[in-house]
Amino acid sequence: MNNEIKYILDELTVIYAFYQDKFSLKRIKSYILSMPEGSKIVKVEEGLIPMYDHNVNLPIGQFNDDTDSVSLLLVTHTMVKERDVAAIASDSKRVADLVNRLISLISPQK
Repeated sequence: MNNEIKYILDELTVIYAFYQDKFSLKRIKSYILSMPEGSKIVKVEEGLIPMYDHNVNLPIGQFNDDTDSVSLLLVTHTMVKERDVAAIASDSKRVADLVNRLISLISPQK
């Protein structure tokens, strides 16, 4: 594994640990790093998701097929209530940037 990929995974691990999200990093590893033959995440964009009476900006993974898009950051009700929505949006943008960079590093070069 090259150093940039390791750095990206380390930074994602810190972000997901802060949010106590044990699921999204596993999702990234299985839909990007394992390079599955079928469905794989090919792009991440930020999107407003209504949660707990707020609109929260979260990273959304887009697949290469008809698979429904998935959120790549799970936030709890407490986190939305106690943390500034702008801070969550900033973290979401960072996750989207990191995962898109990871995709570009792992994708076969044209």
